[in-house]
Amino acid sequence: MCLLFLLHTLYWLGHDLVSAGPGLLWDLWTGGASVGGGRSPGSGSGGFPDGAYPVTTPYELGLALVQGAAVVTAFAGRRMAGGLLAVATVLTLSLRVQAIVSTGTHTSTNRWFVGLEGYSNDSTLGAVFLSSGALVLLTLVAAVVLPAGLRAWPRPGADAGPPPTRPAAPAGPVSAIALGASALLWLVWICYVLAQALGSGYGVPLDAMFTGRGLLVGMLALAPGWAWATFLPLAAVGALLAATRRVSARGFAVGTALVVLPVGFLSMCAYLRTGTLFALGDFAPFGALLSRAQMLVHLVGSIAVLALMGRGGEPVQPGVPGAPGMAGMPGPGMPGFVGPGVPGGMGAPAYGVSGGPVPGGPMPGGPVPGAPGLGAPGPGGSGPGGYGGYQQPPVGPAPGGYPPPQGGFGPPPMG
Repeated sequence: MCLLFLLHTLYWLGHDLVSAGPGLLWDLWTGGASVGGGRSPGSGSGGFPDGAYPVTTPYELGLALVQGAAVVTAFAGRRMAGGLLAVATVLTLSLRVQAIVSTGTHTSTNRWFVGLEGYSNDSTLGAVFLSSGALVLLTLVAAVVLPAGLRAWPRPGADAGPPPTRPAAPAGPVSAIALGASALLWLVWICYVLAQALGSGYGVPLDAMFTGRGLLVGMLALAPGWAWATFLPLAAVGALLAATRRVSARGFAVGTALVVLPVGFLSMCAYLRTGTLFALGDFAPFGALLSRAQMLVHLVGSIAVLALMGRGGEPVQPGVPGAPGMAGMPGPGMPGFVGPGVPGGMGAPAYGVSGGPVPGGPMPGGPVPGAPGLGAPGPGGSGPGGYGGYQQPPVGPAPGGYPPPQGGFGPPPMG
């Protein structure tokens, strides 16, 4: 399904490259061209020929990178595929829902796209609407399939396989800072726009800001408010996963960085091309400062996240926080750990710790699974009492019978 998402994105990117040309598309994305204001594409607005109104935006480049990375890692069987597939599904759903609303309601009298006038029956507009609707249905199916594929590691009764890896020590904190700063800037943007619209009365109306009506440049374009509502939770969740160094943090952080990297890079090119990088202007200077800070965080932060998260991580052990499905469970060397060969299963209290024998377990004073004399494999074995290279130490009561009872209420028994 993610491969179908990718083909849809690549098709419309190819459509723009063929119809408008790479030079004109580059000019549009870097501030060198405009689609005009209120005139049809064929009347010379921005140099776009008839039928070449742009469909894609820089966000489509980032979306194609995320979808492509998810497809490659999924078919290669990489553990990072889980986070990448989740980010690709969420982004595809959000961006295509916006496209359905904008292309489905655009008319010559209710214009959602800048410079697109009198094209309410255009075949490209209808194709974007129908294909986006089909993609939304697929994303809903993918959202159900993804949680169903979650598996704990190690899986009882099956070969555990190589352990998953979590972010290394420098990768987790640095990625958490980069993604947390991005989430904070998205939040500041929302507060700033709300204050401008509700306080002073100046600025873009809130309905247009969050729906994009009359502001969009591209049939798959995102409204500013819709982009905030999409990327704020993504960045916040990615920062939380990276800070706690969860196994899923690598794919989730890489996916979020991939989608904002082209946007930050093209924004930098636009500022440099127009010579406005250090010019805040007299109108809304705080908003101009925010946009430049966000561009810098997206560009530098994404490069840092990709460089650090792309390196090898630290293999997790059963019971270590960050192992999928094993959070909070005791591991080797921790009190209460019992190997898979010991009756009671993973995480059951060890014999002689809770004050009595485990029902169905070994008799007091006798050998236990993993102890010498039961044919337990040596280091590197996978039989009872061992976790791969881990050899389960012998566990049992002290010689002389049952261990003394632990705790209890009332005086000791008489006699």
